[in-house]
Amino acid sequence: MTVPQRNTPAPLPATHAEQEHGGDRRMQDAPQGEGALIAHYVDERDLHVLAGSEADPRALVLVRSEGRSSHIIDCAPAAALPTILRELPPVMVKPRGWTEGAGATLRATVVICTTGTSPYLRRSVEAVLAQRHDAFDLCVVDNDPASGATRAALVDIEDPRLSIVNASQPGLSRARNRGVLAATGEIIAFTDDDAFVDADWLRALCDPFASDPERRIGATTGIVLPAELTHRTQRWFEARGGFPKDLIPRLWSLREEPHLASFGEVGEGGPLYPVTTARVGAGVCMAFRAEVLREVGPFDPALGAGTLTRGGEDLDMFARVLRAGYAIIHSPDAVVHHVHRTDREGLERQVRGNGSGMSALITKAVRERPSSLLLVASRLGAVARRVAPGSERVVGSDPDVPASLTREEIRGFLEGPLLYVRARLRAERVRRRRRPRPSFRSRGEGRG
Repeated sequence: MTVPQRNTPAPLPATHAEQEHGGDRRMQDAPQGEGALIAHYVDERDLHVLAGSEADPRALVLVRSEGRSSHIIDCAPAAALPTILRELPPVMVKPRGWTEGAGATLRATVVICTTGTSPYLRRSVEAVLAQRHDAFDLCVVDNDPASGATRAALVDIEDPRLSIVNASQPGLSRARNRGVLAATGEIIAFTDDDAFVDADWLRALCDPFASDPERRIGATTGIVLPAELTHRTQRWFEARGGFPKDLIPRLWSLREEPHLASFGEVGEGGPLYPVTTARVGAGVCMAFRAEVLREVGPFDPALGAGTLTRGGEDLDMFARVLRAGYAIIHSPDAVVHHVHRTDREGLERQVRGNGSGMSALITKAVRERPSSLLLVASRLGAVARRVAPGSERVVGSDPDVPASLTREEIRGFLEGPLLYVRARLRAERVRRRRRPRPSFRSRGEGRG
């Protein structure tokens, strides 16, 4: 039996580094035995292949029924997939606690922040524009407008729903804030320039909001799966946990939410929750009520990619939404595929940034609310066990995950507090040099 295929996209483009070394290094440098067929198996009949083929040593397939995510098939080799699908029992996924499909009528703005260097930017934009959603626009924030790279990559996309705005000050938080200022939707969703959203991603993020007449939900999140597993580094990233991919609807809140109880199981946030919120979601797949973002204030310019701390701005916003008294709903039906780092150096930088962003977030919490120090101190033992030699976080689910990744993460964690202090001082100097900017409560800047 041959694996059925439908809507198989063109291969992912080579990165700039790969192109500089002569052609597409994805296959030249991919170690023997790497690669995976990545697909969605939909309604027990259609296999939508996103990457790879049945010749690959592994298959990773998201099983879906009536738009709902059920479970993930992870098998080896990919050639075994037809038998597994043939023997798969009927897929039954309970209806969600919210009204499915209701979010398609909510006016939404999707924000993608970029410096224009991602070779996946165009495909990311096209995936957003292909959303099955009634009313939305896409705001691409150019965080390096002087280079002209973003506009060059998108110059021939003619779609009235697409706009490009400039954020000349570097930093992901500043770019996100510029996108919020430009947004016109009542829901503001974020994804990245190296990620590809499913056609029903936006609707799935909006459905819980549309089913919440009391407006208790402040944010929603979804699941993030790999777009390819061509390189060992991509497999290592997944083996260490990857991005959140919880297939159970979750309710996150710091208070009782009886009218939202049917929306999902109460989330368990880990040893430092709610100071840190890594299990709640990730910035590549999140949405907020615009009014809630404007209430809790802008993304912290001392956090995030492009700053000294290198991360944490998304988790900080989740924590602030929760502290403001709002709930966050995790919907496993909002699906994104992300292109992970293809080189070891890049992955080590990423995990080091994860560590520094996490401890920077803790430092910020203690600085603003000294009582948080008691919570952090009481749970240090649980944190230490997570990074102890032999733990799943250190070893990963694959035996060849290098220990250097954990060392880099710990190094980042140790340097994060000082980096946050320096980043905070730098952000204050920038703020004093610049003219007052409109707050999230005002969209004084026009779109262009």
